[in-house]
Order: sequence, then C-alpha cells, then structure tokens
Amino acid sequence: MTGERAAFVFPGQGSQFPGMGRELHQFGAEGEALVARAEQVTGLPVAQLMTTADAQRLADPEVAQVLVFTWSAAALARLRRRGWQPSCVAGHSLGEFTALYASGSLDLDTALELVSCRGRAMREAARRTAGAMAAVVGLPLDLVRNLCRLACDDTGLVMVANVNSPRQTVVSGTTDAVHRVIEQAREAGALRARQLSVGGAYHSPLMAPALPALATKLAAVRLDTPRVPLVSSTTGRLVDDLQEYRDELLWQMLRPVHWRRTVSSLHAHGVDVFVEAGPGRVLTGLGREMVRDARHLGVHDALRATSSTPSPGTPPSEERPALITAATKGST
Repeated sequence: MTGERAAFVFPGQGSQFPGMGRELHQFGAEGEALVARAEQVTGLPVAQLMTTADAQRLADPEVAQVLVFTWSAAALARLRRRGWQPSCVAGHSLGEFTALYASGSLDLDTALELVSCRGRAMREAARRTAGAMAAVVGLPLDLVRNLCRLACDDTGLVMVANVNSPRQTVVSGTTDAVHRVIEQAREAGALRARQLSVGGAYHSPLMAPALPALATKLAAVRLDTPRVPLVSSTTGRLVDDLQEYRDELLWQMLRPVHWRRTVSSLHAHGVDVFVEAGPGRVLTGLGREMVRDARHLGVHDALRATSSTPSPGTPPSEERPALITAATKGST
C-alpha cells in the first residue's frame, strides 16, 4: 500500500443480501461490537436480520440502510486495523453517511441514528405513492433522459436517478412511467433494461414526503470538519462547506447520484486504488469500467492483499483507539 493513494468507497441500499451476516466473522471483534451497538441505537435485531432475513424483509429501506451501513462500518474497522488508511472517501447515496463516519465528521451513534431515520422516512414516502426504479445499460445518458421526458404524462413521472457509469443509468418514478422507459429503452437497443428490486422511487420527487423528518434530524446534528477528504456523490466535488453539504444530504433523496462524476473526481485527485468497503461489488465493477489504470478491490480482496502487520507509519492495531467507541464523538 506504500506509495498508493487509496479511496474507500461505500455502497448504498441495494447492496444488502440474505445471509450477509455470515461474512462478519472475518471482521473479528470489531464486527461483533458494531452489530451490538447498531442494535442498541436503532432497536433493530441487526444480527438476526443479517443472518436469517429474506430478500423481501431486507428490501425495507430502514432495514436495508442500517444493515448496509453496519456491515460497511465493520469492514472499515477491519481494513484500518490491517493497515489501510484512505486518502479520501466517498459514498453512493446511503453510502455518503458511511463516508461521513469514515471521514470523522460523524460519530457512530449519530450516523446510525441518521441512517435509521432516513430509512424510515423513505419507507413512509414510498408507501404514499407507489414507485419503481430501473437500470438501463448500453444507452447514452442524453438518450435515457429523452426517454424519461417522453414517458412522463399527466399521471406519472420518471427521471434519471443515478448516473453510475457511461454505460449504466438508473431511472426512478411512478411505476407505469418507469415501465414505459424500460420498453422504450429496449426498442432503442439497450443492452439491458430491467426493473430493480427496491421498495420505492428513490432519488426522485416522490421522496418529498421524507424531507421533514430527515430535515429535523439533520438540523440537530453536529458535523465536524472531515479529517479525511470527502467527495460528494451528488456534485462530485470535495466537501468544503459543511452547511451546504448538510443541505445536500437532505435533498439527495430527491436528486440524482452522479457516481460517474464522483469516481472521475477521485481519480483526478490522485487516487490509484479504489476499495469498496461494503457488501457486494457493485461499485468495484463500475469503477473498473470507468478508470482502467487504477486498482479496484472489494473489501475481501483488500484484506487478502495485506498481512496483519500495519503499513509503515501506521500505529500497531492494539495501540489505535477502537473505531467503534460510541463515546468518542467524531471518531472513526
């Protein structure tokens, strides 16, 4: 790792999977302690859900977001104990809250409270208006945007929700309008166009009912200056104005994620190793597509690439403060 600039990137909702907790034993005591703390803060049976919940239960936004955050935080702790120190961090949608925690801007308890609140608010918004999301692969962004415009009518709307890579765009909106985009995308020659297994129309105006609850929670939260540079997934820029970023965290539920822009920004800042510190390998695959002259590692790849001896300049793991200590505000 010496001489390389690594970015930790954190996935969002949709990375959860049944049985995801079976991998936590690889994260040692940090993983166990993080799960226990997540249960205390959120009131959810995190260990049970990670082990036995089926895909339908995991699709609940609060459940999914708390589980993905907790798993990612455990991966972060283990990576740091094994000597990895990120030069910068970023997160996809929900993953921005994990990135905030990793940067030292949020303490663990506050991050868990925000994630739980966000998930509940998005679940209630989804219940008010049925919605859907779909991934379109192989069509230019401008064409997908045009298909969305054509699919909107007096009874439905659909918009671009995630610009994930030059090849992959995700759309979000009312169910009928999303289905129209899927049909039109296939007719236009898309390599793939399919509905995603999610519980609502995230990153669209249909999430507006979720704003008040999260706004109240965010207004009461202290954001410390990040100790590790943090890149926004909505703007692709380094976060330097915390008040402005507080607003971004709120409105990102209704606005597109520009992951393509985020990865380009990280690479432009000298990142040559991307480590996906979370369940799954979605961001790893997207990164390999966009930045071919960098290394892209899932968390297990990164852990296999290291020994138990920390990198030069990194204190031995037993001398570092525990990354999961909730009492230390602003700690990572």
